[in-house]
Amino acid sequence: MKTNLLLLDSYKNIEDLIAYAFSFSNRSKRSLKIVYVFDFEWMRQSFMVGSTGSVDPALVAVEKDAEKEFDVAESKIREVAGDYKKKHAVKVPFDLKITEVNRIDVVEEELDRSSDLILLISNYQSYSEATGGLVGYPNLIENVSCPVYVIPENTRYAVLKEVVYATDFHQEDSEIINKLIELLKHSKGARCTILHNEKEFGFEEKLKWLGFREWIKTEVNGNLAFSLKTQKDIVSAIEELSQETDPDLLVLLKEKRGFFEEIFSSSDTRSVLTHFHKPVLVFHQD
Repeated sequence: MKTNLLLLDSYKNIEDLIAYAFSFSNRSKRSLKIVYVFDFEWMRQSFMVGSTGSVDPALVAVEKDAEKEFDVAESKIREVAGDYKKKHAVKVPFDLKITEVNRIDVVEEELDRSSDLILLISNYQSYSEATGGLVGYPNLIENVSCPVYVIPENTRYAVLKEVVYATDFHQEDSEIINKLIELLKHSKGARCTILHNEKEFGFEEKLKWLGFREWIKTEVNGNLAFSLKTQKDIVSAIEELSQETDPDLLVLLKEKRGFFEEIFSSSDTRSVLTHFHKPVLVFHQD
């Protein structure tokens, strides 16, 4: 069975994250595995590589708190999951793992077991924010090879009616959109809007847009809509469309360069992950 992997490393918003993971897994008819990771030692060593002198007391305090949470994580998660299942009629195969293996290796190991894996993570960077930036970790979106589904804070229920896929015209688009249609097939009336932004929409750009639309229509069988924006950047285009349709999910293709960096490096917003307060699903090019 296709699997969703919820990766946790703290109790921050744990009830909401687990509730959303069950809700999303139920709607998408996928199994759910929750992995609680305590890989603070790996990050502590990374911190020490670039530091001199004694370890910052803030780092020590956060490590102790994280270790305390880890010691009782299994019982805590089973309690939260059990409470959710008592209150909601969901039929989701569920598994739980507690580990001290670094999280990137955890994801790759799970990917070996299930090739159709979606990683679910919070948009809250627990260790980094708790230590005031003393501890960092490689960006999971950048370093794992499976799709990454980022859940915003204070979100408990997965709704998959209006989905927006932002494109800059790539040959992978039809494959990704077909995967989205498959993901949405259990959500009655779900629609996928394909968004493109073109700052200067001249004759050649118009022909390219029309050709792209016809190509997608021949390659994809689903409830599709198309939206062309002429904003200064793709973040502004997503914002305009969001005001029109109030999407439930934003979907992006992480390119090796270009479009993806424009979205996540925009000067007028911290990032799409927090600016729109919407779930974001990121696929990878190739």
